[in-house]
Amino acid sequence: IFVIGWFLAGLGITVGYHRLFSHKTFKAKPVFEWMLMLFGSMALQNTITKWCSDHRRHHKKLDTEDDPYSITKGFFHAHIGWVVKKNNSKCTGVSDLRKKSAVKFQTKYYWAIALFSLFVLPVIIGSLYGRPFGGLLWGGILRVTLVHHCTFFINSLCHYFGKKQYDLDTTASDSWYMAFLTFGEGFHNYHHKFQWDYRNGIKWYNFDPGKWIIRFLSFFKLTYGLKKASEYSIFEARLNTLKKKITASS
Repeated sequence: IFVIGWFLAGLGITVGYHRLFSHKTFKAKPVFEWMLMLFGSMALQNTITKWCSDHRRHHKKLDTEDDPYSITKGFFHAHIGWVVKKNNSKCTGVSDLRKKSAVKFQTKYYWAIALFSLFVLPVIIGSLYGRPFGGLLWGGILRVTLVHHCTFFINSLCHYFGKKQYDLDTTASDSWYMAFLTFGEGFHNYHHKFQWDYRNGIKWYNFDPGKWIIRFLSFFKLTYGLKKASEYSIFEARLNTLKKKITASS
């Protein structure tokens, strides 16, 4: 229950909240949008509209005062401080999402869905094995805690250190080991340069389950319109970054 719950909630955030709803890197059939909405709600990271509003602002206002989880305000702030601090930012820039049936439903019933997945469902499953408290602990509390921190590490660690191959003028960095904990989200420097690409790890050996799932489901027409940065654009970005590194070291 711990592993399966982590996988489903992580999938809901990575593929759903992030790549589908925030960046529209691909399109999905309504049934898959509903599935991702339910999985994402399990992560207890707020509604799709609020999550996407903050994330779109993060990309647009990166490393500025208006960046909700700017690393320039410190590691703790970027990781979890921005969550516990009073946030008066309005939910804006997501009018395109409010039209979706899955988003409308979640906005109305978010807390019922989230709390059911956190408390009720794990206890029910645990009770089937005579372990209701074990189900709550592993399938609810610890699972949510793990998903939270894995997501938050993208905002903190991946803006703190790592490789910059595609854009030197940003705090976002690539971290292959963070990709293992976040279903491929660790290739963050690439993502900030090409945020419309449905892939984060573009090389065949890059660990990016989010990319693999989106691509696999496209064969069944559940996902379609997958967006990719051109090979020329990627090469140009790497070349420009290399030039800046050489200039800075000379």
